[in-house]
Amino acid sequence: MESIKNTISKLYIHIYIGIVSLFLFSPTAAYSQQQTDTRIFIDSLDIRATDDSVAVVMELDFSDLELPSNRAVYLSPVIKADDSTFNLPPVAVMGRRQYFWYLRNLDKSTVTALQRENGKTQKYRYRYAIAVDSKPAWVSIWLDEDSCGCNRKILAERSVVLANRDFSDYIPRLAYISPQAEVRKTRHETGTAYIDFPVNVTEIRPDYRANRQELTRIAASLDTIINDPDVIITGIALTGHASPEGPYGRNASLAEERTQALLQYIQKSYRLDNAIFSYGFIAEDWEGLRKFVAGSDMENREELLTLIDDSSLKPDDKERRLRTEYSADFHYLADKCLPSLRHTDYIVEYTVRGFDVEEARQIIWERPQKLSLQEMYAVAQTYTEGSAPYCEIFEIAVRLYPEDPVANLNAANSALLRGDTTAAARYLERTSHNGEAMLARGVLAILKGDLDEAEKMLTRAAEMNTPNSEYNLTELKRIKQNKY
Repeated sequence: MESIKNTISKLYIHIYIGIVSLFLFSPTAAYSQQQTDTRIFIDSLDIRATDDSVAVVMELDFSDLELPSNRAVYLSPVIKADDSTFNLPPVAVMGRRQYFWYLRNLDKSTVTALQRENGKTQKYRYRYAIAVDSKPAWVSIWLDEDSCGCNRKILAERSVVLANRDFSDYIPRLAYISPQAEVRKTRHETGTAYIDFPVNVTEIRPDYRANRQELTRIAASLDTIINDPDVIITGIALTGHASPEGPYGRNASLAEERTQALLQYIQKSYRLDNAIFSYGFIAEDWEGLRKFVAGSDMENREELLTLIDDSSLKPDDKERRLRTEYSADFHYLADKCLPSLRHTDYIVEYTVRGFDVEEARQIIWERPQKLSLQEMYAVAQTYTEGSAPYCEIFEIAVRLYPEDPVANLNAANSALLRGDTTAAARYLERTSHNGEAMLARGVLAILKGDLDEAEKMLTRAAEMNTPNSEYNLTELKRIKQNKY
């Protein structure tokens, strides 16, 4: 609130001084030998510009005006919007004799006439709007003044500028950060295999149930990596899971042996160094069971979750109680959930070679996961800042590196350039407190209309010598001037 008061006060003082120094009418011709004080003050000047109109509101204060009975002051506001000029309806402040002469002789529709009562407080709030085809970038308000004697003889005339406003669009300037280059570009792909086994069988039978389709899917996933000349596979890790159904010891053996079977199947299918393979197993996937129950609408859901979470019970005791105390629920789970808990998760780790900018320009639209943040940044610099591909590259980067502060900052910047304040705010939550992030938060505050917060953030950015902070502070000052 204090900043608003200060802005208005400065506006008033500036106009006050200008009017006092320029609105001087002291005719000493045949009408009077006495100097006439014609000071008029302008208060609360406000200019608004939209896509279809320009409006001016100001308060004309005649309280200090000592006007002889046979004199009049005509005030004619003028709006200059870019290259166009608009003459607004005038206001006439008249002495008593002039006012009655006006009532008898002049057209009352062309001017607003006010009779001056010397020595009394007298103000007039002037409002007017003109239609425009588009929002102007620059608007100035002028006031033409004529001091007249009897029969409207011009004694003096002045024309002064009351205010100038720059309404051009605010275009933020931001500060991006070039990410650190990766010394070793390590990547990984994950997947889950659902291989069916007959009861108590641990060898893979491709023609059993949907195994052929599942093995084809796994091979397609692995082929994409193994056959890529740009990568070197450094590890393949498998983790097998069995469902919590039956004795724990048997499930542990089945989980381990079936995981080994899939590992051996992959080793036979691909000529890879056996040293890169590793495996582990989870005898019973209680975590998967809990997730299914928690997301269901089963009648005894809370009771089942309490039982599953009971760490004092051994796995076989939990499974027995599920079967006996919640038999209907167990049969439902055996049909809808337990088969999906018999699976093998796999992780393929690999390294990727480096790419020059031209190679990266092609790869980013096909397999961006092969690029480092630094390589993506280099590609972005080949496009115009704020262009569609420029912004899309930073969106790709933050999707692949969602927790990286630099990726989030650059994505926030690109979101701000396209006016997406919602996305920008979300990305800025995952940035650090460096100058570039302070700058982005200041720009976000401007776009959201929180000008006090914007000044705070941009000032902090400037104190940290952040590029473009002074530019945005200057733009903020202009926006504040236009707002108030």
